Parts: sequence; structure tokens; C-alpha cells
Amino acid sequence: MASDVCILLGQRIRKLRKARGWRQLDLAEQAGINENYVSDLELGQKEACLKTLATLARAFGIKLESVFLVGI
Repeated sequence: MASDVCILLGQRIRKLRKARGWRQLDLAEQAGINENYVSDLELGQKEACLKTLATLARAFGIKLESVFLVGI
């Protein structure tokens, strides 16, 4: 079962992705990860390691700490 932090992080990733007009496939390609993994992250069904979060931050063109900001 997903933890609250995974769900919140997944919502943040989805918000960042949609703000760029990207599909999950677009984010997966930009980050070099599997599209199904992107979906699982956004749904809070998978936990992301720090390396993956850094990869996502680079794909979004933001600092790692910005991945964790809520309400932006």
C-alpha cells in the first residue's frame, strides 16, 4: 500500500508534468525511465529513490529540492 508521502510526491510529479504539457510518455523519454514507472510514481504506487528524483528534476529543468515543493 502506498504511503501518504508517495501519493503527495506523485501528485507533485503529475503537476510538474502537466504544467509542461507533457504526456507520461514525454516525461519518461525526457528522464530516460519507463512510462509505466512514471504512471506508478504519479499514482503513489512506487517509491522513487533519490537518484530517480534527481533524474526527474533534471528532466523538468528544476533543482532537486523543487520536486518536493507543494503548491507550486
